[in-house]
Amino acid sequence: MLRTALVAFFSAASLQAQDGGQLFSLYCAACHGADGKGATGGQFPPLAGSDWVHGNAARAVEIVLRGLHGEIHVDGRTFNLEMPPQGAVLADDQIAAILTHVRSSWGNKAEPVKSETVKAIRAAGNDRKVPWTAKELLAIHPLPASEPPIANLTSQIYHGTWKDLPDFSQLEATNVEEEHDGLISVTHADRTDEFGLVWQGDLVAPESGTFVFRLDADDAARVMIDGKTVTEVRGTGPMNGSRAKQGKINLTAGPHKIRIEFVEFFGQESIALAWKGPGLPSWRNLADHPIEAAKPSIPIQPSGERAVVYRNFIADTTPRAIGIGFPGGLNLAYSADHLAPELIWSGYFMDGSRHWVDRGQGNQPPAGENVVKLSGTPALPSEARFRGYKLDPSGNPTFMVQIGDQTLQDAWKPGITGGKPGLVRSVTAGNGKNPLEILISDRLPMKQTGDLEFDLGSEIQLHVEQALVESRDGKSFLKLAPGQTAVLTYRWK
Repeated sequence: MLRTALVAFFSAASLQAQDGGQLFSLYCAACHGADGKGATGGQFPPLAGSDWVHGNAARAVEIVLRGLHGEIHVDGRTFNLEMPPQGAVLADDQIAAILTHVRSSWGNKAEPVKSETVKAIRAAGNDRKVPWTAKELLAIHPLPASEPPIANLTSQIYHGTWKDLPDFSQLEATNVEEEHDGLISVTHADRTDEFGLVWQGDLVAPESGTFVFRLDADDAARVMIDGKTVTEVRGTGPMNGSRAKQGKINLTAGPHKIRIEFVEFFGQESIALAWKGPGLPSWRNLADHPIEAAKPSIPIQPSGERAVVYRNFIADTTPRAIGIGFPGGLNLAYSADHLAPELIWSGYFMDGSRHWVDRGQGNQPPAGENVVKLSGTPALPSEARFRGYKLDPSGNPTFMVQIGDQTLQDAWKPGITGGKPGLVRSVTAGNGKNPLEILISDRLPMKQTGDLEFDLGSEIQLHVEQALVESRDGKSFLKLAPGQTAVLTYRWK
């Protein structure tokens, strides 16, 4: 009898441990992977080595019971997927067995979860009918304390105009700050254009071996370990994965000096950096902006002498933006929401990989250089309505806006003025009763430099014919009488 009882006891214990693994394979492995690293090459949040499954078990129990919605940061990466609630599908003892398996597998070392614990948490939150967000859940059950990604991190900011990385050793920083969260970031910089940043700190390699660093930036950046350059992104351009670079370096286990240099010239500013290697099975972010995997580039360019149109979401303008790529490397994004040209840039037009491969989400930055943000607010009175656009035989657009009893026509084409290529804009007011005031820019200061010549900010020269322009309150406006046509030419300096 005693032997029979002992055999039954150990068999039941073995079956319970096996059930946890089997239940995980049945309900969880499709997304989180049989190895806990996230299915489909890490497209789903990993459980192996994750802080989310360590510490207080109530956090993981709540996620399984009630689900999780929105962004979540795991292992230095950002995910935005739906974790469906499983409370109606799984019993308390099944959830306990699954989480016990997760908390003791793939290198995880956390205490088992009891079915009584699951039962109590289920009963306490029975009135919750919607999934948790990470912010809500962490306010109640914070993650275990962890070391910052980069220890002893400091940042130094420099003011100046650079289109590539300068020799920072010859420059004097205007400010030095401690970065206690251990992540590099440009969000707190005291400028949005024409500045440089240098971060320095200690990066700890968990094991000895070869580590890979992936860097992307808008505009230029460099990563150095122990004084040796590992990888760099040079010149100006967008941060969309197309310019990202990778570099390898052999490191011994323990701390190493890391230095990151960054330059923002004009337009958008951002930097992303991640690393992986021994002890880091997946990419670990070292910046507050997650690294974006490179997509196969699909260049969208004018065909011969005909302009090309792009109608997907464009970064730094409104959802109903219309992109036009003209021959000669001149480009425009017109907002049908604000009834205004909001972006102009030179060089390459757009990369269609985000929206043309697997129906990717999000906004696509311009693919070229010297992106200039002209405005970001409505250019005309609130009663104005967009009435579409038409293309001439060369693909040049004319945007049409209805304002009361008149139709405003805003036509664009490439041209040459003063021996320089530029975008020629012809704005014609309809034969209404009232004059029109049209916003030219609410972002760039306008200064007259000669007869019919103006500077818009530091990059654009504006030539205005047959109309008056006016500046006030940091904005510039075009004045049109009924039936009048004004011609404006935008040129890069």
